[in-house]
Amino acid sequence: MKLLVLIPVFTAIIFASVSANQPNKEVINAVEYNSVINTSNVKKIKKKKPVWLKPGVIGTTLVVDGKPFVIARNQDRKHLIAKIYQKTGRGIIKPMHPFKPHAVETIAEHEMISYISRLSSKKGDVVVVDARKSIWPTLTGSLPGAIHVPFHRFKKNKKYALETLEDEFGVVINNKGEMDFSNAKTLAVYCNGNWCKMSPELIWALLDYGYPAHKIKYYRGGMQAWQLLGLTTVD
Repeated sequence: MKLLVLIPVFTAIIFASVSANQPNKEVINAVEYNSVINTSNVKKIKKKKPVWLKPGVIGTTLVVDGKPFVIARNQDRKHLIAKIYQKTGRGIIKPMHPFKPHAVETIAEHEMISYISRLSSKKGDVVVVDARKSIWPTLTGSLPGAIHVPFHRFKKNKKYALETLEDEFGVVINNKGEMDFSNAKTLAVYCNGNWCKMSPELIWALLDYGYPAHKIKYYRGGMQAWQLLGLTTVD
């Protein structure tokens, strides 16, 4: 079951600090509006301790592609992670810093939310990248604002890779094929989880092209950790 907490929310600035005992009213309205839980559960939530995003804050409103999105955790305390992520035997566990000696930073949820929040800045200096094969976004949804760059296509199709570097990532390529990374964007890259190879494979391919390591961020927890915390996804 996909978690879809948002879509546009029609309030000004939602989700500042809230009291220790009661969830922010707009959060409950947003959750109810998007049919994540039914009305009876909303009434129960008002009487229970909220599921916090961080101390004193249930969620945050971001603007992605000109639309406001609320990123919050599912307020239904009985909500379960999707079955597709319940298997424990997948893949090989990736170390915390798998790209040494390259200085690629490993990030977690709060950092990823921060990068998503920068998508609406005038600088346009951040891209959130879903590195998975095409079937996965269909099955699980994606992070708000993410663009889809399948790792295997980027690795095997040089024309696609160069077009992506130029059109999406801010790399300037001259007629000789020389690359200028002066204005390259910061990439926050994810796949399915710390057992999944897809985002590491894409990151290694980026490094092979000479992409600056300090402009690549590896969200190791990926979609599995995002869903485990009940955070917002979009179709």
